[in-house]
Parts: sequence; C-alpha cells; structure tokens
Amino acid sequence: MAAPTSSASACSGERWPPLESRPEVFNQFMWSLGVPRGEAEFHDVYGLDADALAMVPQPVLAVVFCFPDPPEDPAAPPEQVSATEDKWRIQAWTCFSNQQPAWTRMRVLEKDDDMARAHSLAANAGDTEIGDIVEEHYVCFTTLNGTLYELDGIKGGPIKHGPSSPESLLQDAVNVIKAMMQRIPNSVNFNVMVLSRKLK
Repeated sequence: MAAPTSSASACSGERWPPLESRPEVFNQFMWSLGVPRGEAEFHDVYGLDADALAMVPQPVLAVVFCFPDPPEDPAAPPEQVSATEDKWRIQAWTCFSNQQPAWTRMRVLEKDDDMARAHSLAANAGDTEIGDIVEEHYVCFTTLNGTLYELDGIKGGPIKHGPSSPESLLQDAVNVIKAMMQRIPNSVNFNVMVLSRKLK
C-alpha cells in the first residue's frame, strides 16, 4: 500500500508543516501530546485483505486513513455526539464534546503552542521533503458506545457509520475505507495506520 507523504495545506506555514504518514511520526506526535509511551502505539496496515488485517496488533483503538483530497461530497451534515471516556484519544483527534463549528475549533487548536510544538517535533521525524503543494488528507475512525465514528477536522462533527465494537473496529473501518477508495479510482496514494493499545 503506497504511503502518502503528508496531510495538510502547505499554506499553513512553518508552524504547521505537513505530517508524513508513518507510525514513527504519529507516535512522536502522540507522545509529545502527553500520551504515555507504554500506553499505545501506531502501526502500519500493510493491506486490507483478511491475512494482512490478521497481522495488526490488537486491541485497536483507532484507524487512521490518509488519502488524496476527494471531490466534494454532498453528504448530510453529521450528528453531534459527546464523550467522556479515553479523553486523551479524543483530544488527539479533534474534540467530540465541542459543539462549535469546525472552523472555530481549528482556530483554537491553531493557537495552542503545546500542540504546535508537538506537531513540529513530529514533522521533523519524517524523512520526506515537504513540497509546496500537499494534496492528501487524514481521517480517523474509532468506536464509541457501539457506534463507528469518522473524525474529520474539516467536517462539522463526527460522522456515524453504523454499529461497531472494539473487536470489530478495524474491519468496520476498512469497509468504509474501501468505499472511500472506490470514489478516487485513479489514485494509489493511500495509507492506513492503526493506533493499538500496548498490552502489559
């Protein structure tokens, strides 16, 4: 599976350089945000077939999908939800409980110096030279209260994708990812990672 280099607009400036889509980069970002190193770790997903998914470390907490910017999707506005559990995971992937518009949330995060420092450290861990134009985008999938949610920072809130569970999260997310890939048929520039809890 091809690995896109990053996800962000290059016009974000030096404060927010694009992040390379590699577990080492995302682990650095997560640890810099305060997640204990022994708690969880990102891993590559090497394919979307059953054999490749069986190799993914469990339990999976979240699935991260990097893909080319898609055409505009006229989907219905997502429903808003709230959450109180696993706060560090939610904070790392955009606030569930914040009912403000996506643009307002983005502006708050943009001014967060701790977040910017963690982002910069992670960006520096990448190997790929940052170009002038970055055309990839990240979304994250996780499950909460029996439902699969897609977290996308440019959407108004979490997007429901139907029933799910911690045990079926990976396969449920892959089903959605495959459908998203079909809408971008002329590209192979996709990458999937998981955030897995480290067993003690």
